[in-house]
Amino acid sequence: MIKKISLVSVAILLILAGYMIYQISYCKWYLKGVDSNELSYVDGVAYLKGDSKPYNGIAYSTVCGGECGIWCASLHWRAEFKDGVYHGQFDAPLAGVSDGHWFSPGDKTDTYVYQNGVRIK
Repeated sequence: MIKKISLVSVAILLILAGYMIYQISYCKWYLKGVDSNELSYVDGVAYLKGDSKPYNGIAYSTVCGGECGIWCASLHWRAEFKDGVYHGQFDAPLAGVSDGHWFSPGDKTDTYVYQNGVRIK
């Protein structure tokens, strides 16, 4: 009986560890960009701090102000930039979900679409 309980306990721990590894891996893939703290804005145009070219790529703002981790995978927003302005998908928390101010990678989000800084959807 003790062997069965031990075997089940080990199996549960392996499943939980695998799930956590999956979650962190997905989060890192989803956040393949820069933290919003690495950007500066001049006249509404985003630049990487210390760079003179407008930012192109993905940027995000996490609750913890950093990368994904076991306890820190909550986001305020995630957006695509082109020439320093929103261009493409902008993900934000669904209204009424959680506290309404954050979401986790993989959650359903309010998704907006921008073209050259103008919201088109």
